Order: sequence, then structure tokens, then C-alpha cells
Amino acid sequence: MIPIRLSNYIPRLMDAVGGWVLLAHATRLGWHWRIRIKSCFVVYRHGQRRLKLSNYALTPGQAHFWQHVQITDERYGPVYLALAHLAENGERWLVVSDEPTSLTTLDEYGFRFDIEENFLDDKSNGFQLEASLIRSADALTRLGLVLALTTLYLVAQGTEVVKQGKRRWVDAHWFRGNSYLKIGWNWVRSALSKGWTLLTRLSLNGEPDPDPARASRNQYVRNPGPAFKVKFVNYAKT
Repeated sequence: MIPIRLSNYIPRLMDAVGGWVLLAHATRLGWHWRIRIKSCFVVYRHGQRRLKLSNYALTPGQAHFWQHVQITDERYGPVYLALAHLAENGERWLVVSDEPTSLTTLDEYGFRFDIEENFLDDKSNGFQLEASLIRSADALTRLGLVLALTTLYLVAQGTEVVKQGKRRWVDAHWFRGNSYLKIGWNWVRSALSKGWTLLTRLSLNGEPDPDPARASRNQYVRNPGPAFKVKFVNYAKT
């Protein structure tokens, strides 16, 4: 599937270079993708009029899944759409995919929110990457290598802290509130002054996150996840 981080920037690139060009390139690379699009996108459905998504009404709690449609004025497709209106916060999700859509598509797109903490680490909560103002591609590449190695070490250190049950030594939240990188960062900083042990060998566990980040305890208890009334429509030519 398309890297989640890239999915944050693709809608902007789609505006700049034409959606079908970018999606076609992603397909050539062998990527599967779930990309959130804007309501200004137009959709072409076999046997139906051209539709601007902003004119399509969904009531809260509804999710519609359209198979074999085309998008943009270039009629790129066939693609697959997931249209959902979250009852919890009134937010509308319009997700285009290269594979048939279902509730699983919304879950897959939702994975991108799991790495929002990483965006924060790269920016204001950590490396201040944007403040570097580097314009040289070579210099930025070298900086990227340094940050990648640093990220690897700090994440490994953070996961080890959680594994040892010492997270609250550096993260006072009831549930994990900081990223693993930030936990590792705080641990290293404290270790330099308090003599705590630091990792000398790196290891990352591929198992599911044992301690997912949560905004608050109350939110976690109140929010079991969205529920939808679903509808599937296949617009494939027969």
C-alpha cells in the first residue's frame, strides 16, 4: 500500500500536477493506495450524470462504497470510492482506492493517524526540520540520513523503555501520550544526568503496538470507534 506519510501530501500534488498523472505513476510503481480527496473532485459513474462530490449528501453514520468509477475531468479510472460521514464529529471522509472499497478501506486509511505523532517529531516537537531552511538537495539528503539514524535509535530506546515498564518515568500520561521517539528522547536526556542505562544494541519488535497512544483516558472509554450504515454500488459496465 502507498506509504502513509506520502498520502498526506498527495492531495496537494494532485491539485498541482493533475490527479490522474500522480495516481497512474503510483500504480506503475506497484503501490496500492488509499487517498483522501477533496469534495471538489468530480466523479463519473456509468449510466449516471457527472457528479461533484460536494453535491452528494450523506447523513451522519452513512458510508457508501462505489466500485468502478472514474474521477477528475480526465476520467481517470476505474477507481473505487469510499464515502463516509462520521456521526461522532460530523467529518466527511472521501477516500479513493485502486482496490474495491469497504469498511476495511476506511480502517486502512485511518492508519495514517497513527503516524501523526511522527509528523510532530519531525517538526515542532522534535527535530525542527522545517526550521533548517535547507535548499540544497544533497545537504537535505545528508540531514535526512542523520535524522533517520537518530529516529531509529530513539524509537528503539523508547520501545525498550515501554517494554521494561518504565514509560511513566519519562511520560506522565495515564495512557501513552508521547511518541516512542519522544519517550526515547526524554530517556536519553535523563540518562545523561541520572546515569540511567542506554541501549547498546538496537531491536524493533514487529508485533502490534502494546501501548497505543491515546489523547485521554476519557476519550478512550467513550469512543469505541465509528459505526456505519453501509451501501455498495457497482458501476461496472455490463
